[in-house]
Amino acid sequence: MMKKLTTSLAAIAVVLGAGAASADGIKIGVANLFYGAPYFAGMDVAVHEEAEAYSNVEVISTDAGFDAAKMAADIDDLIAKGVDGLIISAGPTETIPSALIAIEEAGIPVVFVDRLWKNTNLETPWNWVGAENDVMGRVIGDHMEDHLGGTGHILVIKGGPADNSIGIARTEAFTEALSSSPDMKITVAPGFGGWGVDGGYKVMSDMLAQHADLAGVFCENDSMCLGAQKAADDAGRSGEMVFGASDAGKDTLREMMRDGSNFIATAVNDSDQIGRTGFHHLMGMLAGAELPNITPLYSGLVLKDEAYKRYDPNKVF
Repeated sequence: MMKKLTTSLAAIAVVLGAGAASADGIKIGVANLFYGAPYFAGMDVAVHEEAEAYSNVEVISTDAGFDAAKMAADIDDLIAKGVDGLIISAGPTETIPSALIAIEEAGIPVVFVDRLWKNTNLETPWNWVGAENDVMGRVIGDHMEDHLGGTGHILVIKGGPADNSIGIARTEAFTEALSSSPDMKITVAPGFGGWGVDGGYKVMSDMLAQHADLAGVFCENDSMCLGAQKAADDAGRSGEMVFGASDAGKDTLREMMRDGSNFIATAVNDSDQIGRTGFHHLMGMLAGAELPNITPLYSGLVLKDEAYKRYDPNKVF
């Protein structure tokens, strides 16, 4: 996958050398549903950093503050400002129909990063760049099953809301990976962790009070699992269970590197790489390159040894 991606980006660079690099000026709009989380901020920062290599590229970013109506208005405003193309970071919204209509009417290319909206049947060029969520869930499930010897009570903490396609894909793949072990019991927490440390802590605290036999915890992202891990530690029960999640953010990698950590596995969901790849794909489309609509990035398993290799304290996420 990485070889294919490198080849793709190299081809785009050739096209850029003949096209976009000679343009008078390129204006790119980055519409963020929520900039406040390091994962999403990391994508936006990566776009701006890549754009610095081009003297004729201007990047305008917006933050809708988790308000879908505001995001639709931001996209309208960016189009009105004459952007040549858009990068949309819209998780966890599943779609904003009015925004898709506005993009279609503007006839400009768009790259969706992390979250691909449903019913994206655009005639204008579009591309999605992100992690393979089912792969992430499966590799964590396989590893936890192996680590626990195919037995034990597993708690699943979901991010929410109920129709969140990214979370659904991760949890379904995780539970499917454990299905071959009848001695593994799965309990899905009824409350959502909201994709954050505090939410994970709260849900875990509630579930610890209800279950005395937990052997493992899977969360749909790292942040919730860091919170859940702290809740178990505060309750004096950290030695009873192991934790696994998805994202491979720097805080999780640092925790996994700690001697004696019970955070045993995560999976790659590199927001920095997603942002940089999204920028170059948009630049390629602006230069006339024809790209496939779907670009999944490497989403493999990360254990302790790999955590040492991947950890970068200078990354936003």
